[in-house]
Amino acid sequence: MVSGEEICRFDSQAFSCFDNMVETLMHEANEQIVRIDTGDKKNTNLERMYARWRLQHLQQCFGECVPGVYRSTYNSLWSQLYRLEHQAGYRDPYVVYLLEKVLCRDSSSVV
Repeated sequence: MVSGEEICRFDSQAFSCFDNMVETLMHEANEQIVRIDTGDKKNTNLERMYARWRLQHLQQCFGECVPGVYRSTYNSLWSQLYRLEHQAGYRDPYVVYLLEKVLCRDSSSVV
């Protein structure tokens, strides 16, 4: 039960309960993904970050285990976000760094 003060926060938004926060953030992430898909927004890293920040906040709140009631929608949103990144040719800088290290090491071992 909430005692006069909101218990869940994201950015400047305050929510009266955890479920309300989860549903709102998933809805906002979904809306952004749909806007990108329909061309209302460009498929840029900045536009995708709007959805990513919401999903990452939920990931932090869920911890090790996503509640079953949200799992399907949550996983689907991440999948759609990854699809948009792939379509845009986005490569995470850390992944690029790791791949370069592996490829450099492999090419130096071939003599």
